[in-house]
Amino acid sequence: MKKGFASIVGSLLLIAIAAYAQSPAKATDSGFDRLKILVGDWVATGEDGKPFTNNIRLVSNRTALQETFQTGQDNQMITMYSADGSRVALTHYCSMGNQPRMETPAVAGATDEFVFSFTGATNLPTPDASHMHRLVLQIDDADHFSETWTFREKKGDNKRTFNFVRKK
Repeated sequence: MKKGFASIVGSLLLIAIAAYAQSPAKATDSGFDRLKILVGDWVATGEDGKPFTNNIRLVSNRTALQETFQTGQDNQMITMYSADGSRVALTHYCSMGNQPRMETPAVAGATDEFVFSFTGATNLPTPDASHMHRLVLQIDDADHFSETWTFREKKGDNKRTFNFVRKK
């Protein structure tokens, strides 16, 4: 009887291990988890003095963040963030029609600054064609964060910082 019980327990243990091994990987990156504080609606003021909005939401079973950037004169731009091991990766769906990909270095522990560097792009005709090339995202607190985007073109890099305040 003890042998039969041990055999059943052993079989159940093997089934549990097999089920765990086949379950989808859960993003455990603390950097990506830190970005989740940004979920919500945000507003900033453009260089022209007009407000624009930003909405950040969790998607894909909480494994990705979708940022929707909307100004009065431009169509939406979308940036998707996800964990990539100990890094955070993004793809920016630019209104220029290209899709730069960027990634942080490995994130160790809690951080409030994320420096994303260019790793490649789709729909970029040449490497020197105009595109977003870098992003520095800085979390100040639960109600304030900034994004400094570096736009690369033949004549050089241009930076623009957006200071976001959570809509209440």
